[in-house]
Amino acid sequence: MTSHSEALRQILSRNQAVTALFLEKIIRDVDIGIHEHEIGTFQRLSFDLYVMIRGDSQPKNDEINDVLNYEYLITALDETLNSERVSLLETLANRLLDRILQPDLVESATVVITKLDVLDGDGHLGCSITKMK
Repeated sequence: MTSHSEALRQILSRNQAVTALFLEKIIRDVDIGIHEHEIGTFQRLSFDLYVMIRGDSQPKNDEINDVLNYEYLITALDETLNSERVSLLETLANRLLDRILQPDLVESATVVITKLDVLDGDGHLGCSITKMK
């Protein structure tokens, strides 16, 4: 998948409506990296999660159990971070996407991970991965 917007276009071509849930700018300290100076050193990462759900996700009874709970996304993030250490942002993003895509109602998701402090105030680097079921 090339992008979040392309995934949205594909879902809309098959359905009348799409609900987009998102969490942005979730900051976590993570031991990640391939360089010797990164291993064992925590780095600030910013996570942006975008989830596409088929339909308008109008809850039947205005109850949290009738929708994808935002807390599920935070839990998926924290459980992924608390599992095995990874070296690459791409590996971390794919593991997080695998968790986010588990509920049946989720059609696609995008994870954007940004290393906040690597370039000494000269910008940010990171990766963005989108997957569809």
